[in-house]
Amino acid sequence: MYKKLLTAAVLCASANAGFIQEGMQAQQSGDHKKLIEIYEKACHEENKASGCYNLAVVYFEGTGGVEKNYEKSINLYQKACNAKFALACNNLGYIYESGNGATQDFAKAAAYYEKACQDDEGCTALGLLYANGAGVKTDIKKAISLYTKACNYGDMMGCNNLGYLHLEGMGVEKDYVKAKAFYEKACAGGVGIGCDNLGFLYAFGQGTEQDYAKAKEFYEKSCNLNYDKGCNNLAIMYAEGKGVAADTTKAKELFDKSCAKGLKVACENAEFLKPETNKTK
Repeated sequence: MYKKLLTAAVLCASANAGFIQEGMQAQQSGDHKKLIEIYEKACHEENKASGCYNLAVVYFEGTGGVEKNYEKSINLYQKACNAKFALACNNLGYIYESGNGATQDFAKAAAYYEKACQDDEGCTALGLLYANGAGVKTDIKKAISLYTKACNYGDMMGCNNLGYLHLEGMGVEKDYVKAKAFYEKACAGGVGIGCDNLGFLYAFGQGTEQDYAKAKEFYEKSCNLNYDKGCNNLAIMYAEGKGVAADTTKAKELFDKSCAKGLKVACENAEFLKPETNKTK
């Protein structure tokens, strides 16, 4: 079967932080040159942290005809972070955690996530570092505290990770019912891995009665939220005829979709189904 993983950090990249009207108009009209001029002025002349943040996003992603420049991006994020702009601190944490744009450094990542978490950003990512002992000493209790804070302020990935800890009994008593409640919250909040995990509970009757139809429902929702393992697990339901009429052609399509997202086991499953799929044609 498939392994349940704690989720990794993602880069926050909202290129508009409720900026001045002129900037919004430039963005809506697609005038990238004007938009960058506005961000430059806001950051360097008016010392607005949001201007530095948005400009950093532009250089990090290389959007609007601007060439990618990680060094400039990091310097701009740093300026915004120093001004207590939490999203900038979070993104610096991501950069150092992932090694995307700078040399990987978990200790630096933890320090920036810590700053971000003070203003309700990056707490889930920081919790993950504590759970895995990356850049900090392993501390599951600290991870639980951070996930709880994140979940309470609306970061549904924090809720999902609390579900995982209750499922596995890490730092807390193993409790499938509590795990299910956290996964339900994460799934309702649009987190694909939360829906996939919820499907897993229904498929194996953990914290609830076994219900293949429900498992299929949540795997499908996970897949629709572009979570690769959700698509793979939904494909397995179709391949095995659990909770749905057996359909190897549909299963193959879903394995291919998951494979295209980079899930190796889905590629192997798709290859395995090839002969049987051909027989049905």
